[in-house]
Amino acid sequence: MKRATAVLRHYSQPDATMRQDMRTMYEHYIARQAAFQAFDPEFDATFGPDWLVALNTADTTPDHSVRVGDLKEDTDDVEDVMEQARRAVQTVFYYVGRAFPNNAGRLATYGRSTYAAARNNHNKMRTLLQTAFTSATRDQAALAAKGYSAEQLAALGSLVAELTATNTTQEVTKGTNTEQSDHYITVQNLAYGFGQEVSAAAKLLFAADAATLALFRLGGATSSGLEHHELTVAPRAVATVAFTTPLLDTARLRLRLAVPQPGQTARVGRVVDDQKLPYSVTLTTEISELDVLAPVLGPIGQVLMVENTSLEPVRVEMTVLN
Repeated sequence: MKRATAVLRHYSQPDATMRQDMRTMYEHYIARQAAFQAFDPEFDATFGPDWLVALNTADTTPDHSVRVGDLKEDTDDVEDVMEQARRAVQTVFYYVGRAFPNNAGRLATYGRSTYAAARNNHNKMRTLLQTAFTSATRDQAALAAKGYSAEQLAALGSLVAELTATNTTQEVTKGTNTEQSDHYITVQNLAYGFGQEVSAAAKLLFAADAATLALFRLGGATSSGLEHHELTVAPRAVATVAFTTPLLDTARLRLRLAVPQPGQTARVGRVVDDQKLPYSVTLTTEISELDVLAPVLGPIGQVLMVENTSLEPVRVEMTVLN
């Protein structure tokens, strides 16, 4: 069975550091909740408690690293449920886009960046469904206002149990099974996603108050205050990251292969049309660093994708320069 791309962290700090940073930001948010809600009604009385639940879950979810073997799938049963799952998550993504337009951070809390890895992988899809169901339950009122029904939400939740029911046998394989690790990382990303939303809003809400703005800076920012991300991508695989700095037409980004090796090739672009890259730039051993304007990477969007087209892992660094 071909393995899908592993779920990657949306942040660069150690997990424990990220969680502590998020708890600190959470406290600053609670102290200013009224200001956030006045700025954007989505930061209502439920946002803080939901964030705290996500943080507590991230703290208590074990980071499994033992080898347990991949779960064997019964092809016919699994594919039927997987097709239902793909339709269900695509539907909820659509309604999230309607309820929270141009809000990449909100969509990230639904696990959107993991869809490419999950769409053909039983275990990853189960984790994605659970993440999407948890977030949709939180946002039920906003989604319902745009036409997402209670029946659709209930069906989304029931698919988690259906996928679990089809998973009845295991096959012993060489290497480490990433199922539990992927679940752990997804839970961490969910907690971080709340911070991404708050940080993005704070950049507008406190634009004239540098001291307060600094309280809501993500750990992914460099010491100079520039947003910076690193992605390690497996051979012939893809990975995505959501930026909080608005990628306006005037935004410049520096893209570079961190450790260029012979034969490495990586395409970088905005996520458009379900993970395809109609617009992109290419990094190679010969051209390992480029400064580009955001529109070169695609017409719109806060999520960038790195596609590794080579036979060796690549690590790509991305920094917003202005």
